[in-house]
Amino acid sequence: MKELPISIQTFENIIERKMIYVDKTSFIHKLVQEGKYYFLARPRRFGKSLLLTTLKSFFLGKKELFKDLYIYEKEKDWSFYPVIHIDYSKVNYRDTKEIFRSSMVFHLQAIANEYQVTLVSQDTSTAFNELVLKLYEKYQQKVVVLVDEYDKPLVDSLTKPAEFERNRLILSSLYGSMKGHDSYLRFVMLTGVSRFSKVSVFSGMNNLIDISQNEAFSTLVGFTQAELDGYFSDRLALLATKFSVSTELIQSKVKEWYNGFSFDGHHRLYNPFSILSLFTEWTFRNYWFSTGTPTFLMELIKAQKQLPETFEHRKVNDLVGSSMQVKNLPLIPLLYQTGYLTIEKTELDDFRPIYYLNYPNEEVRHSFLTYITAAFLNKDEFDIQPEGLALRDALIAKDIPLFVQKLQSFLSDIPSRLHIPLEAYYHSLVYLMLRLVGCKLLLEKETDKGRIDAVLELVDKIYIIEFKFAKNTKVKQATTLSRRALKQIKDKKYYEPYLGMGKPVFLLGIGFLEKVLHGRVEEIT
Repeated sequence: MKELPISIQTFENIIERKMIYVDKTSFIHKLVQEGKYYFLARPRRFGKSLLLTTLKSFFLGKKELFKDLYIYEKEKDWSFYPVIHIDYSKVNYRDTKEIFRSSMVFHLQAIANEYQVTLVSQDTSTAFNELVLKLYEKYQQKVVVLVDEYDKPLVDSLTKPAEFERNRLILSSLYGSMKGHDSYLRFVMLTGVSRFSKVSVFSGMNNLIDISQNEAFSTLVGFTQAELDGYFSDRLALLATKFSVSTELIQSKVKEWYNGFSFDGHHRLYNPFSILSLFTEWTFRNYWFSTGTPTFLMELIKAQKQLPETFEHRKVNDLVGSSMQVKNLPLIPLLYQTGYLTIEKTELDDFRPIYYLNYPNEEVRHSFLTYITAAFLNKDEFDIQPEGLALRDALIAKDIPLFVQKLQSFLSDIPSRLHIPLEAYYHSLVYLMLRLVGCKLLLEKETDKGRIDAVLELVDKIYIIEFKFAKNTKVKQATTLSRRALKQIKDKKYYEPYLGMGKPVFLLGIGFLEKVLHGRVEEIT
């Protein structure tokens, strides 16, 4: 078996070491033939860096690296073009404005040194302009510009508005200067995680073609099902052998855990890092999510007091966001752009697209819910899983007092600044903890009798759950509320659709009085 390129993002290294390379060069041929200025947004660890280094090798005219790949015979022009490859992992953008600018100039000078060119300017955009012109003059060839993670200085400062604005101005000046050199440029591609269309990063680059949701390029990075089956069939067979199951079952499990990313609502993709890690570690676990906890997203969720269950099956018509202020950046577009939500399907509403978003797969769903729950309960994420299991076990054993006791302890741990005195907030707590341990839970289930607060389906039983919440009312005890909740289930016969499913059905009323809980259960026979 060929070696796996785990954490290796340089095309030339992968080919020279004869590692697995999933051939994406048909897209590269299409890009260089049909356009000149491109922008691509994809979540982290999705193959953007490998894409750019592949483009770099192509434009440097290294034809032999592409032998046996699609583009080798298809492409006729293997001319050499000088390449400016900007990599923000080599730039210090976290300290002061002066350090950012001088570090960027140093990075540009390092690129110039590769071509034995010397830069004089100490200003970021001027140094870039100087580099383009000197490369063009030296080689009498147009210049290629590739920018990896164009938005890294912005994403890393989302919780620091002043730093964000400082970095935005520097980047805007740099990217804006590219348009003035159109006659000297052969090809330009910028990649990143986010699409900050409204914060004027590209105010001077209105000629960029955004292919982020272009169906023709939707599988430009990431692995399709056909690519997984074709390039990793031997490893899928080995994984099946390890778990003593059929290859078909392993394929299904790999799909459940790691497939599902979609950027057009039609094509589904695997995250390359997760797949390569799976076939390195030979076990199912969280790989992609653990490489970068989205701290800024958790802070934004808490600040906006968003209810986590609303993230599933979310319907939106905007995946970019319209706010020009970092403090008001819309959460749902950010969750999509960063990969924690993906396009489940699309519809047209008067010729305008409507997007249905959901978690892409089990890895992302489980990991994201873990971190959200930890953030809401002010606990360490490693403490959450056992507590969720304890809740589930209490319901399996019909031990409602223990179930309520556990919920009570969660409420007590929530800081008052995060507490939302609404019934829906308590729905969210139950949802988070039970979804976290794999329970099938439906909230706000519509029936012909009315709307059920929650339906929880376990292996051997079903719970019909109704919540009652009160604050500053004449109700003196939570027991009164739980009694009312149970009565509503029975009066409206919420249980009727579930009586024929071959499982015992239990009615569970839960009363919340401030932070005091009470629950009562009754079985329908």
